[in-house]
Amino acid sequence: MKEYQPAWQPLMRAIALLFLLVVPYTNIYYFIPSLLLKARYKAYIVSSCILFTWLFLLTIWTRSWFVPLMKSEITFISYTVKDVLVFYILMVFLLAASTAVSLLGQWLENHYYRAAYLKTELENLKKQLSPHFLFNTLNNLDVLIYTDQHQASEVVHRLSGLLRYQLYLTSNKMIPLQQEITMVQDFLFLEKLRHDKLDITFEVEGSMENIEVPPLLLLPFVENAVKHNDYERQPTIRLQLFMEARRLIFRCVNAVGAAQGSYKGGSGLKNICRRLEILYPSNHAISISESSTQFSVEITLHI
Repeated sequence: MKEYQPAWQPLMRAIALLFLLVVPYTNIYYFIPSLLLKARYKAYIVSSCILFTWLFLLTIWTRSWFVPLMKSEITFISYTVKDVLVFYILMVFLLAASTAVSLLGQWLENHYYRAAYLKTELENLKKQLSPHFLFNTLNNLDVLIYTDQHQASEVVHRLSGLLRYQLYLTSNKMIPLQQEITMVQDFLFLEKLRHDKLDITFEVEGSMENIEVPPLLLLPFVENAVKHNDYERQPTIRLQLFMEARRLIFRCVNAVGAAQGSYKGGSGLKNICRRLEILYPSNHAISISESSTQFSVEITLHI
């Protein structure tokens, strides 16, 4: 800017800055959303070249406007090939830099909103997985207080453990697997009060120490097994949990009656499948099988 008179140099700096901002702003607010993000790559390249050429021609057309602002001993000289190349290289750099900044900003924004969405979705799914048997358990407890106080005390102990788990531990991202096992055992104990005929087997093989899982991982399978069982004949639930080659495997098999039809595990199973997709996107497997007499589901987590 030294070629301009001192009084006009601040104005020329401002004009030069505005000139350099034309490409980034046009690119960010028009070319990228209207062309690049819609996979119109040829149109994006052609439009950019047209913009570069138009800006270059603009510098030629407006040269005469700035001659009176220059120092008397300095005159404009014709552009050389080198000047043209430098101009286009500068424009390409501005285009590339603004594209990188814009795409990076959009990626960070999408990542932030996706993380917030997944967190909200997980919280909603956890709420959907809350126990539905609370009022039935309280009714049973009311009867046991007068008939079997020892059993009533055990029910209070188990129920308090479940509520403590629900209120304080489900907000954690991960919990010890043993706490999840205890919660399932307490749940089955309370359900057994309502269904005397229910035959339950829960086998845990091997040590489950130092293993952590998301809260409420196993309960939805057990809830569905209790809800969709063959209470007209012989209701049964068979649970297995074991480690095999750094894989945690949980298997749940329950009897189903003819009246149940094909229920596909209910909404609880759909919720847990969605949670597994979020929490273990490529490190889990789920297998579901169904016959006229039983329903089986098996999940495998790579720990």
